[in-house]
Amino acid sequence: MKISKKVWFDSIGVGLCTLIYSLIMTGGGLWMGSAAFIAVSYFFGAGFPKDKIWNILISFALGIVWGLIAFRFLHVSFMSGLIGSSIMFGIMTFIVLFLQGTIMKFTIVPAWLIAWGTTMLILSNITIHSWGLFVFQLYLSMLLGIFVIGYASDRTIPLRVDTLNNKSVNPRGCFAL
Repeated sequence: MKISKKVWFDSIGVGLCTLIYSLIMTGGGLWMGSAAFIAVSYFFGAGFPKDKIWNILISFALGIVWGLIAFRFLHVSFMSGLIGSSIMFGIMTFIVLFLQGTIMKFTIVPAWLIAWGTTMLILSNITIHSWGLFVFQLYLSMLLGIFVIGYASDRTIPLRVDTLNNKSVNPRGCFAL
């Protein structure tokens, strides 16, 4: 089986950028690291849309706020059961889609929902000592995931592959197949 140079460089580049990210975020813990990987995975899965980066980052921020609101509602006794929480999640999801379809067209619903789910997942697994620090670490982790793992590997790898193959740099980045 012949493995292309592109696969080698993509793998090495993302691996090195992940190593750098891990060294930067050692204080954030395992859960915050997962937020970075979820964020950059969404970004890669969406086709690495560099022209929509601000829309995605705003949607991530709104998703974190939505996760905090949902977490707070789940501590209200009549909303903590199966029926109450199901109704609450249904209404909140309706509001997200309604807002995106009307006055907040700049948002990207999948990014909003992914950040919401990530926030809920992390909140259900760790004890929060400082809410401000938690929100800061979570959003910073998502930003670093996109910029350190995503952008850094995308900016460095195509140039090396281009030099080896004497081809023009792929304008969509090295992850576009």
